Amino acid sequence: MLKNSRYSSLNQLLQQAEIGINPAELHGFLTGLICGNVADEQWQSLLFKFTNDDQAYPATLMESSESLFQDTQNLLRNPLSFNFRLFLPNNETTCEDVFAQADALSGWINHFLLGLGLMQKDLDKQTGEVGEGLDDLQEIAKLSYDEDEDKQELADAVEEVIDYISATVLLFYVHFCAKYNSIQDNPTLH
Repeated sequence: MLKNSRYSSLNQLLQQAEIGINPAELHGFLTGLICGNVADEQWQSLLFKFTNDDQAYPATLMESSESLFQDTQNLLRNPLSFNFRLFLPNNETTCEDVFAQADALSGWINHFLLGLGLMQKDLDKQTGEVGEGLDDLQEIAKLSYDEDEDKQELADAVEEVIDYISATVLLFYVHFCAKYNSIQDNPTLH
């Protein structure tokens, strides 16, 4: 499970390195790459290219990023456990931080779609549950809120959306990675 103290530490490392993303966006990007079936040796070069102008991360930040990648990949590899959660500023939405949570959620989705799109070039051709999930994520990322809204209602809505997105991510992982792995594991001989 990804802890809030880990979020704060990673946020500090990103800021010190002057990387222009937050931990939620980093996690969204990495999750998108994983769900898109990124090759183990490819994810780091994509990370550097799209988050740091093709420059490597400092060693401590890279270690934390590798750990986040591995933890996320391990959680997704066992989709029936339903342990995968979005890495947001606070996994327990409270009324006090609901606006930060909603903003982080939007950033997570946008970076997830970027990572997934880099790996799966024909996302616009997806149909069925996967196509609907992609459409839903694009719409959710556009949602806004009014700071005068009832905070408890917004917190409840954000929590429901987080649960939906977590399930949708598992659907994408199974769809894109299982399809690839079945081709790799069962070659056809002629």
